[in-house]
Amino acid sequence: MYVNTVGTVDELLRQREGAKRDPSALGKDDFLRLLITQLKYQDPISPVDDKEFIAQMAQFSSLEQMQNLNTNLSEMMLAQQKLSALGQAMQMIGKEVELFTKEGESLFGKVTGVQFRSGWPEIIVDGKLYDFTEVVAIREGVPSDPAV
Repeated sequence: MYVNTVGTVDELLRQREGAKRDPSALGKDDFLRLLITQLKYQDPISPVDDKEFIAQMAQFSSLEQMQNLNTNLSEMMLAQQKLSALGQAMQMIGKEVELFTKEGESLFGKVTGVQFRSGWPEIIVDGKLYDFTEVVAIREGVPSDPAV
């Protein structure tokens, strides 16, 4: 049985490393700078209305809470992806895999174990550690000796 793996973990990591913040989007620091500038240059004869100031502070608080929630959700998603990758790696134990290493070599071997390094699973094939993302195919119980 031939199973092609889904390379979403490696793709996600590359996307995270390359992801940049939208420069047109305002963050909480930008919002706070705007608020301070507004207070600094307000008309002393007619200062900002209390209700308006309280509303702006509530918006700032809401923005900060949404950003914290977004950070927490991102961390939870990453933890879920690591657990999912571990489950997939563990299912490979005892199966023949095809690897395309970072050095550019293609090889086949039987997965004998799984180990964590830097929070992501690595598989052990022929006594060597390989990145989980280097697996390109999994084969169900292919005999290594054609005479058998």
